Amino acid sequence: MVEGCLAPAIFAGCYLGLKLYPWQARAVNAAVYERARIALVAANGSGKTAAVNTVLLLWWLYAYPAGRAVVTSGSWEQIKTQLWPSLRAYESIFTALGWTFNTEEVRTPAGGFIRPFSTDSPARAEGHHEKPATNSPMMIMVDEAKGINEGIFDALNRCTPTCLVYTSSTGLASGTFYEAFHRNSADFYKVRVTAYDCPHISKERIELAQRIYGPQYEEHPIYRSMILAEWTEGDLGNIIPRKLVDQALQYPPAARAGERYAGIDWAAGGDETVMAVREGNQVRIVYSNREPDTTRSAALMAAKCRELGIKPARAYADVCGIGLVIKQHAKKVHSFAFRDFNGGDKPDDADHYLNRNIEAWSYFRRALEMGEVCFPDGLDDAAREQLCNRLLEWNAAGKMKCESKEDMKKRGVHSPDRADAIVMAWWAGRHMHYDGEERIPMVPEVRHIERGCIVPANFDI
Repeated sequence: MVEGCLAPAIFAGCYLGLKLYPWQARAVNAAVYERARIALVAANGSGKTAAVNTVLLLWWLYAYPAGRAVVTSGSWEQIKTQLWPSLRAYESIFTALGWTFNTEEVRTPAGGFIRPFSTDSPARAEGHHEKPATNSPMMIMVDEAKGINEGIFDALNRCTPTCLVYTSSTGLASGTFYEAFHRNSADFYKVRVTAYDCPHISKERIELAQRIYGPQYEEHPIYRSMILAEWTEGDLGNIIPRKLVDQALQYPPAARAGERYAGIDWAAGGDETVMAVREGNQVRIVYSNREPDTTRSAALMAAKCRELGIKPARAYADVCGIGLVIKQHAKKVHSFAFRDFNGGDKPDDADHYLNRNIEAWSYFRRALEMGEVCFPDGLDDAAREQLCNRLLEWNAAGKMKCESKEDMKKRGVHSPDRADAIVMAWWAGRHMHYDGEERIPMVPEVRHIERGCIVPANFDI
């Protein structure tokens, strides 16, 4: 550190008017050590962006007017909508020192700068080195490090920074950020922060998360990441544990009446076309057959919905692949406009789920955890096995996803046609009120509550 310069935590108080929590002070003060390497993993909403990253970047130019800092993120939106506005919130303080702020750079009169760079290409991550002869040290900061491509980390490893900072919430238990807390732990000053370490995260907020993620919330990967800042091992197993399905079958809840919804999983060739119906808290399979004639499938499903009194607005059909053609045929020839269920669509909770498919499966899992699901006709062996055999996976950005049908086939597991229909029918009724009482749906309404009170979208204090 420059002799006589304020420590980062003191700088935060004197210049920025921020009183840091003890863990925030520890994280920023670690930058004063020569060849500092800092790794911070934190619960959602902990304050890592504005109370750690912003302080470190501004202090770096204050301590080293000719210093340079480059910052990237697993989410470019994080830089545009949170980090950069947070830096510019203090613009009036530092313009008196001759600093200039614009949309892509903060610069000092001595040539120092803070500059973001995208991670579209590993080449952009190369060439960032300190310049001791000109007193121009280099800070490299990686925000939301869990979502950074390993090629970017490989490029950054060829740089020679004076200070290296990784900050993120948790994700998949692998990769460079994960290893900073495990195999390469000795190389980093590490700080791990749970929601319990943050006084601004209320007890009520944590308890709401516990209710959302069910009686076994401590096992739920989102709760573990969001509240406990714990990594989720990639081999945690199936999306829906077998014990949850067995409990629903052995100890069924009382049947509760409500509107009727349908989920249809179309198929051609060797797979099954399946229709499941949710009525209140009850879900059952009402049709399953290997029907090679797709035009006949369209006719059968439209007729079945009419027979059961299910309106098109409450009948959801898979529109991936051949499903879209069948659905269009049903509308054109049979005047029945099924609603689209596209598993690849963007989910309501894009922070944790890759797509609509895994969000719907996770929604059904939570309903099982809460003892809400009633199988009035039981489950045949095929449906039971399909519900329990799909693996939970993670993409490179740490978002949950369903095991693909291709990968299931490779390990000898049949396409989950019956399970998909059940999950779709349950998801279709997510807005439903039970007869005689008003029910608060878990998704997406509680998801919106959660995003507003527990994990606001793209939010750091």
